[in-house]
Amino acid sequence: MLYALQRYLKYFAILGLVPWSEKAPQQQLQKIYTIFIIFLNLGVAFYIVFFASPVDDLLVSMLVSCTVFISQIVTMSVVELQVMCQYKRYYEFCLQLKCLRLHFQCELQQPVKGWPWTRYVKYFVLGIINFVSLFPSVYVVLHFDYIGYFWFSLGAVFINRVQCLLLLLYAELLGYHVELLDRRLQAVHSYRLLGAHSQLNVKFEQMCSLEYLLSLKRAYMELYRLFELYNGLFGWSIVCIFVVMFLDSIVNIYWSLLVLTDIYSFVFIYMTCSTFVPLLILIFIFCRCGEYCKRQHMLVGSHVRGLACAAQCQAVPPTLAYNAVLAEFAMQVEQDALIISAEGFMDIDYSLLMSIFTAMVTYLIVLMQFGSLYT
Repeated sequence: MLYALQRYLKYFAILGLVPWSEKAPQQQLQKIYTIFIIFLNLGVAFYIVFFASPVDDLLVSMLVSCTVFISQIVTMSVVELQVMCQYKRYYEFCLQLKCLRLHFQCELQQPVKGWPWTRYVKYFVLGIINFVSLFPSVYVVLHFDYIGYFWFSLGAVFINRVQCLLLLLYAELLGYHVELLDRRLQAVHSYRLLGAHSQLNVKFEQMCSLEYLLSLKRAYMELYRLFELYNGLFGWSIVCIFVVMFLDSIVNIYWSLLVLTDIYSFVFIYMTCSTFVPLLILIFIFCRCGEYCKRQHMLVGSHVRGLACAAQCQAVPPTLAYNAVLAEFAMQVEQDALIISAEGFMDIDYSLLMSIFTAMVTYLIVLMQFGSLYT
């Protein structure tokens, strides 16, 4: 499925986020292009921060603005470098996903259709929201007395948001395949629960055979390998993107509060709201996607354990080999969790979302208290 999308995704190579080709000479050219993008942004950031920094009466506001600007540039650099250094692993990830799909179709006899159209619409709408949300900021900067780093950070902001959308796309593809495996295990579990009523059913013999259980176990191993590849490919990018979205959201909510207290002109509320609202949407959807993968893994574990119980309760129990493989499968599901992890710093799920919201409230209180000292 990712291979099918690759003919469209490869155009994100313009931003340095996806390899354009598997051929080595073209990859070398793309690496030179990516390095040029990184050094261009770093050079502009260095010059602006040290030689042409904007000046505002509110010291705290300029301090947090500079911090977010630097974090945007650093995040963009980390994202570009992590992609640039792992072109081969990216294609390995795509190939592994394609092999898993063939495994479902051939060995598990699970038809893998295309993605539901609603998911394509969701990502299209997300992309439109994140692109259109930049227009209010551009309008405010062009027509009003704006002091800040907007123009200099625009390229980094755009690259970071597009990479976040791509990460969401890859993660949802992983969750979709975990859901397919769960459906197969649920079907096997149902056949086992029927027991004696289906002993003469050819489908029962096939679904409850040792060979089919081994195919399910191999599918889980391939899925775990895919999650490991995903976490290794994009772990540091996820860490930096979450940090910068967290900082950017806090700062823009802080500026919105300053606007509401008449420290800044009311027109700047359009700029701040059009910035932090899309970021909060991305944070929520990313955490929801991680929670979706986590819950699908829990369902897989429950069906494997249920399958073990159902097998023991049958009048004709399965063979010792079947029970041994089933016990090993249950242990594998318990130990090798299918979760999205950011280099071990955090697991992407709803608990992370609540931690982010709690931290936002805390830091907003601190910023308001410090800001009041300079107003």
